[in-house]
Amino acid sequence: MTPPRMRTRLTIWFAASILLILAFYVAGMLVLEWRSMRAALDHHLEEDLEVAVEMLVVRGSEVAWRTETDRDLGYDAGRRRWVEVYSLDGRPVYLRGVPTAEAIQAALGTPSLATGGFRSLQIRPGIHVRVLTVQRTLGRMPLLVRVVRLEDGIRQQFWILLLLFSVATPVAVLGAALAGHVISGRALLPLARMAERARSISADHLSERLPIENANDEMGQLALVFNDAFTRLEASFARLKQFTADVSHELRTPLTAMRSVGEVGLREAGDSRAYRDVIGSMLEETDRLARLVDTLLTLSRWESGRVRPAAEAVDLRALAQDVADQLHVLAEERRIEIDVAIHAPLIVTTDPVMTREAVINVLDNAIKFTPEGRRVRISGRSTGREHQLVVDDEGPGIPPEQRTRVLERFYRSDGWREQAPGGVGLGLAIVHGAVTANRGRVEIESNESGGTRVILSLPRHEATLQDS
Repeated sequence: MTPPRMRTRLTIWFAASILLILAFYVAGMLVLEWRSMRAALDHHLEEDLEVAVEMLVVRGSEVAWRTETDRDLGYDAGRRRWVEVYSLDGRPVYLRGVPTAEAIQAALGTPSLATGGFRSLQIRPGIHVRVLTVQRTLGRMPLLVRVVRLEDGIRQQFWILLLLFSVATPVAVLGAALAGHVISGRALLPLARMAERARSISADHLSERLPIENANDEMGQLALVFNDAFTRLEASFARLKQFTADVSHELRTPLTAMRSVGEVGLREAGDSRAYRDVIGSMLEETDRLARLVDTLLTLSRWESGRVRPAAEAVDLRALAQDVADQLHVLAEERRIEIDVAIHAPLIVTTDPVMTREAVINVLDNAIKFTPEGRRVRISGRSTGREHQLVVDDEGPGIPPEQRTRVLERFYRSDGWREQAPGGVGLGLAIVHGAVTANRGRVEIESNESGGTRVILSLPRHEATLQDS
């Protein structure tokens, strides 16, 4: 079964809400009106009782009315109200009005002290009366006085009121449903426009955005959220296209070199030494290709979240010294001095393997871009809840407008291409991926010598936070 449209559901909910509200309102009104009419009738009965007590007199052993006729200015007895007087043992001593009929007396029953007060009785099918029975003393004779009024008048008024509500309520609910249908249609019109515009947005038209009529209401907020998502999606597609182009370019270089070397080897027959040179060149390009693929796989695993960093206590001072010792030979080849100037432990919570890879890439870049005979300095500092590892080189530096882009995959500035022609632009991307995966930050600045300063900020270990 296909669920109804949102406009239909809103109309149904609106009508159901109005029906529920009206049901409680009508029920409350009917109860209050019935009680009001009953209270008015009871008040009239009390007035009738007071008049009757004033008009009743005792003449010897009999009870009589002060006047000789049933119609007088004080109490007009008739078919709609009457008076009955009984002795305490239930013997009727005076009847004025309709109850002189035996059928009426039988229907009303004999009053008693136990049945005193207000009561509603049915004397015939469809005929109801309201009675008030009290004990009064006339002369010295204790008697039971009962005054009666027909209740059919207020019952008829109540049923008329109920009929009016029964007719008016469905009409009101139907009108509310129609109004809800119109209102919901107008309220959902911006959503329909957004849906129509969203259908035109595809991978080839990601620059399109949803219309925003009012940025402060819920529809406008929804459109803003979707537009932000489309912006991020457009940026992701752009990065994906750029990444695909960069990967194609980087893969094409070693593959072209391998093909060229292989064709030269096949075309120019030589001795075994020449073949070994050809094979060696091809293996170098194969190693370069393998490193590129391994680096891309590493970045992909880190960014996808499939590899969760191991949160361990790592001393950045010891790690920096270890990496400096590892790259000491590479620095010596270019007569570059590595100065590790960290005088206190810097204990951070991080994955040791990922952080080591990040430090290796930062220090390797610093050595590559520092002129021969210069120095690379590694220092440390603490700020708030972080420890920082700072690597300064004396190279050409990175322009401010490129300091965020060098963290992207395959991005290399012109100066970097000249000094490191064998690179593929993934070193700092690995640094950024490793540090951010461990809740850290990578910052690139210029130092006093005009070179590059790379700052790796990582969260301090909990034990050192408690000690401080």
